[in-house]
Amino acid sequence: MKSYSFLSTRRLAKRLATALGCLSVALLAGCDSDSGAEDLGKQIEPSACFWVGPYNIDHPDRNFAYPDTGANYWHAGYILPEGASLTLHGEYPYARYISLNSYRADTSPATAITDNQILPDEGSYNPFLQGAERQKLQREFTLTLAQGEPDGEIPANTLYDYASLGNKAVLIYRVYVADDGRDGQGGVGLPAVELTLSTGEQLYGQQACDALQVDTDNLAIPLVPKETYAKIRSNPAFDPAKSPAVWRAAYNGAFGLQCNFLGQCGGEPKRQVNYYANADNQYVSTFLDTRLGEVAVTRGKLPKVPNTLAADSIFDEADSQMRYWSICQNEYYSQVVTACLFDEQLITDEEGYFTVVTSPGATKPSNASIECGYNYLPWTEQGDGFGRAVEGGSNKLNEALLIVRNMLPKADFAEAIQNTQRPGDEFAIMAEYLPTTEYMSQADFEALGCNTN
Repeated sequence: MKSYSFLSTRRLAKRLATALGCLSVALLAGCDSDSGAEDLGKQIEPSACFWVGPYNIDHPDRNFAYPDTGANYWHAGYILPEGASLTLHGEYPYARYISLNSYRADTSPATAITDNQILPDEGSYNPFLQGAERQKLQREFTLTLAQGEPDGEIPANTLYDYASLGNKAVLIYRVYVADDGRDGQGGVGLPAVELTLSTGEQLYGQQACDALQVDTDNLAIPLVPKETYAKIRSNPAFDPAKSPAVWRAAYNGAFGLQCNFLGQCGGEPKRQVNYYANADNQYVSTFLDTRLGEVAVTRGKLPKVPNTLAADSIFDEADSQMRYWSICQNEYYSQVVTACLFDEQLITDEEGYFTVVTSPGATKPSNASIECGYNYLPWTEQGDGFGRAVEGGSNKLNEALLIVRNMLPKADFAEAIQNTQRPGDEFAIMAEYLPTTEYMSQADFEALGCNTN
């Protein structure tokens, strides 16, 4: 991983120019103390040591917690010294979306700050506002990471870590859909750290990381207890997949287990999705099983989103219904993602409806292709992933899990997952935006031919 500085290349160049200008006139007039020459060294200390990642499909040891292949994630785990304050200096990436989330000990989101909520530094520009020019160069911001929980209104550009004194805080930084031609970070460095101790001493780079006792290892993700899951999965009465498939909104881990496997889906469960979920997302999912059919065919209406992938010049959400949408094929137990398709990658018909076909490779229909008007997701690599995650365990290769995300729906988009309120109301709320999934044989799907206009 490369080193990053508090200052962008552009701002650093300005400071270097100022410093060189000072040198050229030093014998004649001298330089002001705030010219940037004196403090230039400390401000370009690298702080890549603060972040662990990226978490994505390209790093098998960091492919868990149901990641989305349209995104890249980095986490920071740290302990804030008593009386200290922590500041991050970053640049808005060239991307569809960014956010930072802090997390409770149970891995559920605590507080979050999203790109359009982040005020830019003086002289900089936020490219995530409606009508903003997305390619402007001046794009710096500064965030404060506060210890504990907020007591009242949260100040601007501030995130609370929800960690008590002496305990580890966890922060996750996300970048979704980097512009074509940009790296997974969206063409900018990761936010850099500045630690101010209770004495007033300021630390940067590795010195700050050492004082914060930052993580160097990957996050540890809680799994369903293996004994519990082994017992449930061995009972055919508890098979979670149905025909036709049932799509359910996510509420919390315990409720998801009892509803999908035990059929106990009543009540009004608390919506607190864990597994280090993104606070800006809500989810619906369904279990699949090849014993119910060789091919699973999912259809639905794709919400309107802003186009950014092709490095569009203007950020335009005027006609959008939400910021981002995706569908992913996952291993339930291991939480590994096999493949995803996000909104701008999907092909739809003229009315905005999509068809996504998923099956094991051996039964992939010959017409399940973009050329024929269909989207395809491969089946999960190791079924439910139990054998991947548990030594001595075996995978149920017939099983898979589809997850659909809705991010930041508009207030007037009533059909978003975020507007569901209790188990079982998904179709009443989402209507044609709730996917439907039916099973077919490979031969029957191929008999449909191409779905081209």
